[in-house]
Amino acid sequence: MDTWLLLDTKYRLDDKELRISSGPFRWRVLLSTIQSAEPSANPIASPALLLDRLRIDYGAGQTVYISPRDREGFAQEFERLRTDAGQRA
Repeated sequence: MDTWLLLDTKYRLDDKELRISSGPFRWRVLLSTIQSAEPSANPIASPALLLDRLRIDYGAGQTVYISPRDREGFAQEFERLRTDAGQRA
């Protein structure tokens, strides 16, 4: 299972949601429910393969940690999509 998690951890961001897959585990987080996306080095078990992570707080007290290869670029794209979504609402 460990190899499966390492080889199949992906993050996809579109104009409505952040989709996370890690082996057999899946998360779908609506952008409209995300309260914050902040840098973190918390070692808690998560679909983040590195300690250079983003902490995503969403919904009613839910948190997921991710570690996209280009954390800065991912964060910028996330903010752009959230801004665009806010302008459409």
